[in-house]
Amino acid sequence: MQDAPSPSREAQLEAVLGAALSLLSARHDQMVTVDEWATLARAVAACQGCKTVAYLSDDDLDEIASRSAIDWDEATDGVLPAVDE
Repeated sequence: MQDAPSPSREAQLEAVLGAALSLLSARHDQMVTVDEWATLARAVAACQGCKTVAYLSDDDLDEIASRSAIDWDEATDGVLPAVDE
């Protein structure tokens, strides 16, 4: 018999499920945005013990860096590329 997930692990799994459901809903509506990709990447990275940047494309990271509309924590999410002014 497998042990129940710890509360923190359960929260991580809930975050991944929530992000995946949002992404699937967005895909259904053909509206997948960099915000949705970042949310999914952040949830998966938390479960894998790595940084969000590992799951985003260079184009996604450039867009996030230039818009600064997404809350980004370099300690958790990783370093964004420099933005040319």
